[in-house]
Amino acid sequence: MKKAIFILSIGILSITADAQVNISEGAGMLSFRKSPEFNDANTAGSKYISEAYQNAKVNKGDQNFLIRYNAYRDMMEYKNGADVLELIKEKNTHFEFQDGTVYELFSYNLNNSTVDRYHKVLVENKNAKILKFESVKLLPGKQASNSYESDTQASYKLNSGVYFLTYNNQTFEFDGKQKNLEKIIPGKTDAIKTFYKQNKIKENDTDMIKLGNFLATI
Repeated sequence: MKKAIFILSIGILSITADAQVNISEGAGMLSFRKSPEFNDANTAGSKYISEAYQNAKVNKGDQNFLIRYNAYRDMMEYKNGADVLELIKEKNTHFEFQDGTVYELFSYNLNNSTVDRYHKVLVENKNAKILKFESVKLLPGKQASNSYESDTQASYKLNSGVYFLTYNNQTFEFDGKQKNLEKIIPGKTDAIKTFYKQNKIKENDTDMIKLGNFLATI
């Protein structure tokens, strides 16, 4: 495996943005292309939830690769020596990081369009998955219009997280409200009402995990 990666790293500069390369090890495989080059040295903030690469198992394989999530582009990046490579989304769908964080690719309808996006998996059980979509937006810089104003630097800013629920193999945006959960999971109204009466569920990770654990029981 190490030899294969070494050979690829020597020739990586010759890979075009459209060329696809695969690395296979056991049950895991990385499919990647060369990342386009962006000059954002003058942009404040970060397009990453975490700048650091972590060891991660990809596609439920047993080999670790250095991976980080680019939340601005909704893209996973693979570090191979000095090279930063872009993982091909539709072929790299599951990431388990060494700190226990799991990201998975989900496809669903949003605003009348089908989207494919990576989500952090907060809870997974036999009945449901509770997910969180994390993203970063770019705020453009602005040139001062007069001598009383100052130029504004372009900056990356973390958006508020958005929660989703996967049930019966369908993924829905979910705001944590009881009435919306009853629509997604019909026939469980009494159990859901009892749970919400006992728990004041809000849109935060702790409560969404609590909700996910409850869904395993109904």
